[in-house]
Amino acid sequence: MNGYAGHVGRVLPDPPDPIRLREDQLRLGLWMFLATVTMLFAAFTSAYVVRRSGSDWHHIALPSILWVNTFVLMASSVAVEMANRFGLRRRWPATAFSFGAALAFGIAFLGGQVIAWRQMVAMGVYLPSNPHSSFFYMLTGAHAVHIVAALIVLLWGLAMTREGSRNPRAWAAQMDLCRTFWHYLGGVWIFLFALVSLY
Repeated sequence: MNGYAGHVGRVLPDPPDPIRLREDQLRLGLWMFLATVTMLFAAFTSAYVVRRSGSDWHHIALPSILWVNTFVLMASSVAVEMANRFGLRRRWPATAFSFGAALAFGIAFLGGQVIAWRQMVAMGVYLPSNPHSSFFYMLTGAHAVHIVAALIVLLWGLAMTREGSRNPRAWAAQMDLCRTFWHYLGGVWIFLFALVSLY
């Protein structure tokens, strides 16, 4: 009898919030993915630095459009931040517009990268031309692949904005994922661009 009473008197912990649990899982998955991407580009960078000491290394002139692409990507990050600010103020039409602008800038960045590759080919610089050109194509190509993935995430964020007014908390969590992924790739690009152009 006393055992039963003691059991009844216990305060059981609240069950886990399924929405919060899903948000934590998505956040953990993103950071694990970004850790993998970081290790990938760190390996590329190490190989770049080591290979640069070779006698066959010849620094190539990079297309000037890469500067334009950099500013376009930065503009996309600004648009993502504007989407976040508008969303926190529950201004959903402006949020959707800013998301759309971020997507447009991101696509323009990819288009600019294709133009840069074509300009390189027009100058007679190909993937196997020399080690510097090989690393340029490899690094920018790998980054472009991840930009495509990030654009899909931004598209997901834009779709969720339509439901933001019904669940602002879930939208804010999804927005954090979009911002983290996109700004991370923006930082990676600035690093890669500085690496291949200045070193």
